[in-house]
Amino acid sequence: MKKYFYGAVLFGLYSTCSLAQQAPAAAPEPTKILTADTVAVTPEQPDAVDDAVAAPAQTEIEIVKAVGSGIKNAHQYVSEQADSYVSKRRQSYRQQGRNNEVFLQYGVADISLPSTAPDWGDARTIAYLQAQTKAREELMGELHLDISAEVARESFRTNKGPEFTPEELRSESKMNAMMSKLVAVVDGSLNTKLTELGIDHTEFDAAPMSKRKVMMRKAISRETETRARGEISGAMIVKTFEVTDDNDNTSVAVVLSTSNKMKNLLASLQNSKGQVVPEPDKPGVNLDHFLDANKANLMYEYGVKMLRDEQGYPMLVSFGMAGNDCNPVDYEECNDNRDFAFIEAQQEAYAHISEAYNLYGSMKTNVSKGSQREKVQTLIKNDDGEESLQATTTKLLKETRQMSKMSSSVQGLVGLAVAKRWTHKHPTSGREINGVVVAWHPQKEQAMRTFKAGKTPIDLNLQPSNRQSGSNQGASLDLMDISDF
Repeated sequence: MKKYFYGAVLFGLYSTCSLAQQAPAAAPEPTKILTADTVAVTPEQPDAVDDAVAAPAQTEIEIVKAVGSGIKNAHQYVSEQADSYVSKRRQSYRQQGRNNEVFLQYGVADISLPSTAPDWGDARTIAYLQAQTKAREELMGELHLDISAEVARESFRTNKGPEFTPEELRSESKMNAMMSKLVAVVDGSLNTKLTELGIDHTEFDAAPMSKRKVMMRKAISRETETRARGEISGAMIVKTFEVTDDNDNTSVAVVLSTSNKMKNLLASLQNSKGQVVPEPDKPGVNLDHFLDANKANLMYEYGVKMLRDEQGYPMLVSFGMAGNDCNPVDYEECNDNRDFAFIEAQQEAYAHISEAYNLYGSMKTNVSKGSQREKVQTLIKNDDGEESLQATTTKLLKETRQMSKMSSSVQGLVGLAVAKRWTHKHPTSGREINGVVVAWHPQKEQAMRTFKAGKTPIDLNLQPSNRQSGSNQGASLDLMDISDF
């Protein structure tokens, strides 16, 4: 009986092993060559509240990796940078008496692929999304949280060891008799398979009958479940961090900021139909000039920003990006993939707009922790009689599960237009990143509504401003106004 049962198991194992041997081995990763171009500058921390909202992105020169920078753990580094940034911003708001008005959270994620991977650019975009989602989850946990916990403890001991019942012994004897003929038929084939797997069939034939019993158990565990949910519209990324450490690991961090003032401002813009009054005392940037002057830094802008133009009109500017996994020497493939990357990036930019206007999320987390000490006695029956063995084990048990879901939906937007498409190589990986910037301007919405109605447009030309907008590559960018939060 034992031989028949084990034979079926081993036939399955043999088939699995055969399939595994046929699978091709993974190709080795190419070795990355470090050049003199890989120079890094440690990002500076902002020192004013205005900077906290005004400079959301790092610059290209801040991202570039240095071989001798001494950064050993990228994830830890960006975590510390983001944590320090948030702490300083909260302290600044506290000094202004606004610590209960503006809320900040941050999230950190790793780029899951090495920089030599063709689709590293898309992995990078996903890392930014993951970091943003983690920050949103933290914010959601502050809005509404349900908590439940359960503790269980068990103590058990017996001195009655395992034993074979008469029924088990009779069943074993009958089964051996019934299967003896079948075993004889397959014996030759089975022994051949055992030999191929490196198993001595004589030892296999002599496998003894055994029975296991728990003699003592001491265990304790606690299971905690939390459920969070809430509306997190109006949360914007005000700062990003990205670094590649000395081991070629890249991590990113994003800082979110939100307030009721920003949520209400976005709601009013959505319902304005373009009828928005500018604030001349808050002049901003010429968007076209800004995007042209800072092309190399656009890959570090992620999410949607509320900016202002030269006359103080509010603008929503959304940044989306995607990688290009083509073979750099294949001209047509790179061009084709770039077209699709632009489509992906534009859809991402649209998603940021929708999430800024209307985002609702829920999250569930389960954590179980405990320990178990157990003594087990095993009774073995062989030709010489019965043998009893004991073993004591101690285990620490831990299980964590977390899942969140966030959804947004907005209809009837008018005036969203592509402000810029850009292509740039990431300075540390050399991989091509493609991006699309989508912008909404109240006067653009008015113009589109006038066009749809078949009417003659009024003069919407903006007067030029003496204010210089944008900045050189590698400079910090003043984008968002603190007073809007």
